[in-house]
Amino acid sequence: MYIYRSMADGIPHEHEEALDENMRVIEVEGKPTAVLGIRYKAATDPPPPIGIGRTPSGKLADTGPQPDELQQQEYWADRPSGICGGTRLTSTFREELMENKQEISSVWNMFKNDPLAPAAAYWRSYGMPGIGLFLEGYVIFSISNNSTLFKQAYPKCWSKFTTCNVTWTQATTYVQLIGILIGQLMFGVMGDWIGRKATMLIDMSVILIGVILLTVSRAATDYNWVVFYAWAQFIFGVGIGGEYPMTSTRATEESEENRQYAQRHRGRKVMLAYTMQGWGQFINLSVLLLLLNIFNHHGHAPYHRGPAGATWRVSFGILIPVVLYVLYHRIYVLKELKLLSSVKKRDNVQGYDWKSFRLLITYFGHRLIGTGGIWFCNDWYFYGNGVFRSTFVGLLVGSNASVQVNWLYSYINTGVQLVGYYCAAMCVDYRWIGRRRLTVFSFIMVAAIFASCAGAYPHLIDKKHRKNLHVFQFLYYISSFFGLFGSHTTSFLLSAEMYPAQIRSTAHGISAATGKVGSICVVVWLNYLGNRNKFWITWPVALLGAVVCWVFVADLTGLDLAEQERRWFFIRNGSAKDYHGPAVHWRHLSRFERHVLRLHRQYDPVADLQQRREARMAKPSYNTPLKPLTTGHTNGQSLTSPSGTDI
Repeated sequence: MYIYRSMADGIPHEHEEALDENMRVIEVEGKPTAVLGIRYKAATDPPPPIGIGRTPSGKLADTGPQPDELQQQEYWADRPSGICGGTRLTSTFREELMENKQEISSVWNMFKNDPLAPAAAYWRSYGMPGIGLFLEGYVIFSISNNSTLFKQAYPKCWSKFTTCNVTWTQATTYVQLIGILIGQLMFGVMGDWIGRKATMLIDMSVILIGVILLTVSRAATDYNWVVFYAWAQFIFGVGIGGEYPMTSTRATEESEENRQYAQRHRGRKVMLAYTMQGWGQFINLSVLLLLLNIFNHHGHAPYHRGPAGATWRVSFGILIPVVLYVLYHRIYVLKELKLLSSVKKRDNVQGYDWKSFRLLITYFGHRLIGTGGIWFCNDWYFYGNGVFRSTFVGLLVGSNASVQVNWLYSYINTGVQLVGYYCAAMCVDYRWIGRRRLTVFSFIMVAAIFASCAGAYPHLIDKKHRKNLHVFQFLYYISSFFGLFGSHTTSFLLSAEMYPAQIRSTAHGISAATGKVGSICVVVWLNYLGNRNKFWITWPVALLGAVVCWVFVADLTGLDLAEQERRWFFIRNGSAKDYHGPAVHWRHLSRFERHVLRLHRQYDPVADLQQRREARMAKPSYNTPLKPLTTGHTNGQSLTSPSGTDI
């Protein structure tokens, strides 16, 4: 016998076995009603029938009285703030401290039972989900590293431009960014169209083609080789562009499968997956330094064509088995998440959901300005930081420094960035910090550092005062840390969680592509500016990012995304103003939404609770077959549709 309980029916009987969690659509007073619950299998000692169940024939039956009504639960953001945060700050800090102690204890127990268990768990939770971004960090940032080698190994082509076209040679610094931009838009749409898993298989197949082409790129002349190399970068960029929306979207939706974990640690899961990008850069430089020492006189100049070619070809070639393994994993191991298919089935959507796209522009267009704007400003100074690297290294060791010396300084900078990745991931879910505060703080710090470099540039580069160069070195590294400790990582997270599942991949792709416009602009434009002017141009853009974030970005720290899906249900049914839940709490809205759209006025916990109670008291039609709708609930409460029914 199977018993179907709604999520508010309390703890199941000890002899019941939970089979699955799903939405069921029944009919209440002639209207479709969605009820979230769990199907249980009764064992030898079945409990007294409660609520709505199935008869042995499979029909709905009223198996007993309704349980008690939902109890009023205080939302954490409604706690009194007191002076400087007061009660709310104290209580949330205490809760988070207790959770941290429990997590540390859990990891320690894992380590005692098996010293490798924590590392294996980390790889399963964050490593494999972010492997595509590892490939992106490895290859894309190796392009600038290889350019340093090419200038000394192929001077006629890469420095003097006697055997190569200067336009094609310079194009290799940004053509992969154009490919990434196209991939982000294309695969972002495909992710919401054909599903997450299918899209991830296609983009990884394109990545495999790109890696093979980069490895074997050669031609009869240097000019033809540069053209081949540029097109290989473009193809790889298209594939890797898809990893941005798909990695973030899947990590966000995976975390939602565990409701308590999702509410507390969703940001950490997404951002630790993104940290694989930093590991890609770090491993790439490690491999290049190792290969350079193997093939070319222990890494010292001069650098000849043969050893140089072996260095960069092997560095690309070793990725081929890695990509093949990722393809195998995605085909045979990776499972498709049911959230997207269930909501599309609920709304009877086949193919791409153009209605959701129009509603995205109407109801979330201002959020696209926020996520796209902060990503544009972030990529401007993040890639600008890479452009400054040659200036920075040249001032420290001279313009004729060896390739190995240049790579070693890049190696240090990448290590500093990794620290920034992890610090951001560890802080982003603290409700007293939040995504928005962390992002704004990051932008302001970077703007201040670059403004200081611009103002004091003549003194910082004065070689007569060696200490000034060390100050410049410190400012360069600390700008890398603060860039990663905030905006670079939070832009990846915010672009996924600020949008509903049906249109999440598309919105993330649009936001990420806007960021790539910023990176292309800075890579092309800064090449025509003097060193000091590069800093003068960059710091106002970072400051603009802080303003855009402060005005247009919503902070969803501590919000269960099931509430956002619930609000989206209201929007799709044309009754957005009837939603009164936590998704329109002022704490989770941008300043534009609060002061211009006044969405916070919809928040009414009493009305929200009444909607839930009415849904609980509703009597179903006994002849309507059950069918899946969606998953998720909030704080043990069922979700509510515009008509006051559970969703």
